Amino acid sequence: MAVQTFNPTDLSQSTANWAVAQRIVGPFAPHAQVTPNLTVALDPGYLLSGTTLTEVNAQSVGPFVPPTSGFRIDRVVIDRSTGVASIVTGAANTVTPPTIPMGTFPAAQLHFQSTTLTITNDIIVDERVIAATFSPPAANAIGFRADLNGVNMTIAAGVTTLVPMNVTSSQAFNIGDAFDPETHRFKPNRPGLYQVNGQLHYWNMAAGGMCTAVIFKNGAPHSNNHVIAHGGSVAAHVSSVIQLNGTTDYLELYGYYNNGTGNYISGQMTSSWFSAAYTA
Repeated sequence: MAVQTFNPTDLSQSTANWAVAQRIVGPFAPHAQVTPNLTVALDPGYLLSGTTLTEVNAQSVGPFVPPTSGFRIDRVVIDRSTGVASIVTGAANTVTPPTIPMGTFPAAQLHFQSTTLTITNDIIVDERVIAATFSPPAANAIGFRADLNGVNMTIAAGVTTLVPMNVTSSQAFNIGDAFDPETHRFKPNRPGLYQVNGQLHYWNMAAGGMCTAVIFKNGAPHSNNHVIAHGGSVAAHVSSVIQLNGTTDYLELYGYYNNGTGNYISGQMTSSWFSAAYTA
């Protein structure tokens, strides 16, 4: 039997009001086909992600395959990025519906019996959440960890020296490509606060020598920490939260020690490194 459609008298104000209401409550509305079969009809919908509005055409989802015995609950879900509907098949003979996959929101449950021949509105349960069509813009991760990849770095006493970190070792990463291995600068394109850390492990230090790790911002010292060597090796660590404008601001890691000869910064990836990550 065909599904009946109610057509009210055409009143201009009612028509205008319904057009507004339909935009609010109608997106992705699930219902049986005009001539029921084993598919589900979804009305047109829309997705708002940040400032991007995506209009989604009406869809036909299925065909579904009813269970051969007993009962089953299936779901229709909508992809948050594309608006494309898909089926999530449930387990047989359980009242617990299948899990909603990540990156989707629910449109409907369908309650099947082994005797189900066509999908009618009485087995469809509307699960839509109006707010689900609105998604905050995805925040792409920005962060890196760089090191010397096993190559020791010689450094002269009394000279503040850029440490040529790179992102080629097994522990290095460069999410968002904000770290430039050619200039050894971290220059993200998103404004905000960044947690920044650095460590330099000095070797062959004379007792009483001062060893320093310095974070430079835009070519000038921003944060530093120094330690006094007792002979042999010593590690200087620096950490800070730094605000960057996302356009011109950049960070570098420098080293400095004040006396001695034959000194160097360890190239071990666990000993000397530079890292940063977006926080807010």
